[in-house]
Amino acid sequence: MHELSIAMSILDSVQEELEQRQCGGIDAVHIRIGEQSGVVPDALRFAYEVAVQETPFASCRLVIESAPGHELEIFALELPT
Repeated sequence: MHELSIAMSILDSVQEELEQRQCGGIDAVHIRIGEQSGVVPDALRFAYEVAVQETPFASCRLVIESAPGHELEIFALELPT
């Protein structure tokens, strides 16, 4: 299940971004998954839920947007107000 490694990479990227911006928390990660990317959205959602357990991101939602093409990208981070 390569979706678990993708979920963990997403969390690593989010952690790096939060450290650079000196932010304390995050509410949601918004990603785009291309229909031809080879990533199964439901499998990624499940893997993400497993990956965030017992981490500082445990309450961080994963918001998935479908797109045509091959992309897989983080396009937005939702920070607490």
